[in-house]
Amino acid sequence: MFNHKGGTGKTVSAYNIGWKLTQHGHNVLLVDGDSQVNLTALALGYDRFDAYYDDPSTKLNNIKDGVAPVFEGRPQALEAFECPLAENNDKLFVLPGHADLAAYEGQLSLAQETSGSLSVLKNLPGAIHALIGLVEEKYGIDYTIIDLNPGLGALNQNFFMGCDGFVVPTNPDPFSLMAVETLGTHLTKWHDWKIANIEKFADAGYPLRDSMPVFMGTINARFNKHASKAAKKFDDRIKKIDQSVTENLVPKLAASGMVASKECYEEAHEKWKHVLTNDNTGLYALGRVPDFQGLIHTATVSGVPIFALDEDKLKSDGIQGVILEKALPNINQFDEIFEAITAKIELLISDDCRET
Repeated sequence: MFNHKGGTGKTVSAYNIGWKLTQHGHNVLLVDGDSQVNLTALALGYDRFDAYYDDPSTKLNNIKDGVAPVFEGRPQALEAFECPLAENNDKLFVLPGHADLAAYEGQLSLAQETSGSLSVLKNLPGAIHALIGLVEEKYGIDYTIIDLNPGLGALNQNFFMGCDGFVVPTNPDPFSLMAVETLGTHLTKWHDWKIANIEKFADAGYPLRDSMPVFMGTINARFNKHASKAAKKFDDRIKKIDQSVTENLVPKLAASGMVASKECYEEAHEKWKHVLTNDNTGLYALGRVPDFQGLIHTATVSGVPIFALDEDKLKSDGIQGVILEKALPNINQFDEIFEAITAKIELLISDDCRET
């Protein structure tokens, strides 16, 4: 999940899609690559979150301490550790983040800039994905979702270089449009660097992961609803984002082989267009996610996504009468939207849809 603009809903989207994938029968790993550790807090629940980092038996089981042997030059191999489960979901695992993960940014930047020429730094670029791979093996993970911070530093580059696909969450505002217009330049630069340098790290203890990041699509989130559509101001901005994705982002990505088969985008679009809340949906839009503000509190208290709420959970949070009657259709709509988004991702990430 990446956009170099903040506040686009990356963390919530990662959590919701991860949960949906478990409903499809998959074991899923959520990786918190953001030093704000919001994904860890959301998945564990805020009470468990505080206890996790206070408890001596668990506080070192996080991504920063997991790769510390490599970054701190210890004579110790990376090992998978016990990862917590998300609250109320026994198929959704969490690789917790760390508030000081950015401390490794400088070392990682130097290692990537020197392109493997300094032997002491050669293991660093492959270490994070090596740790993720060990955790995936330990828990039989089918899908891993990585939540990134909104920056353009070495850590995000490193996470991105090892992924198989990426989603770009956006908001209907001018800054998201600006971000989309420049995103392709940054992402292709990162990927092209990897293609040019991957062989230089082939003999490292932790080589770069052999992968091709493919664009899954955008998610348009946090717009106001009006008659089941985005209000006109937001609707117009969403259309501009869709246009920029089609005319600017996708051609840049395609030049580096970072897109799926166009037939697969068309198949996904046609199959799920009835779910989306905008009639003029862009081909590369995974979904539109309206802002159901009133339900977020109940979902957080219940330790589930909005689409996993039910009448009992709503009543336990004091929601009754007319408000309850209005909430249930919104929950169903939210469920349909994330069902569509997740199904599209499963299709587009499949081997049949990937072009190189």
